[in-house]
Amino acid sequence: MRDFAFALATMMLVAAAAAAEEPLVFHTAQFEDATVVSLGLVSNTMTERPGYDYDVIISLSQTDAHSGAVYNDAGKHRALVKCGDPAKVSVRGVDYTIPPSGAGGEDWKTDLWRAVCETPVS
Repeated sequence: MRDFAFALATMMLVAAAAAAEEPLVFHTAQFEDATVVSLGLVSNTMTERPGYDYDVIISLSQTDAHSGAVYNDAGKHRALVKCGDPAKVSVRGVDYTIPPSGAGGEDWKTDLWRAVCETPVS
């Protein structure tokens, strides 16, 4: 019985570690040619950079819905996020203002801001 419990605990730890490596998909775009592009939040850390709250790393993957082929971009795409007013996302030194909720114009930057700044606390 002890061996079974040990094996079960080991499997649970391995499964948790594997799940932790999966990025949190915060934006998905579907195109007419059956291409699906997903953006995932790989890491999210507080930053000491003035004017921003978080330094994030974004992953990009592309799936062909017809063939099932998946391409995972090996690059690490960095962005900075400011949650307070004025809310913004910075990519390659360009600041993008995040509109107030419901103001329209939502895109991947708005979805990133929501994933970082509006994450529920348990």
